[in-house]
Amino acid sequence: MNSECVLYDGKVFVVIYKYNSGYWEIRELDSQFNVQLVHESEVEVVDKTVTS
Repeated sequence: MNSECVLYDGKVFVVIYKYNSGYWEIRELDSQFNVQLVHESEVEVVDKTVTS
């Protein structure tokens, strides 16, 4: 499965889920414990996908 990556707060995150409200649940690429709920306007999509 390929996961979309985004840039948030200067770090790379993997998108876990996109809610209909415009909020995204994201997890830091290098930390399974750093999960954030952010609005789509707060992130920048990067040209990187992670294969899990």
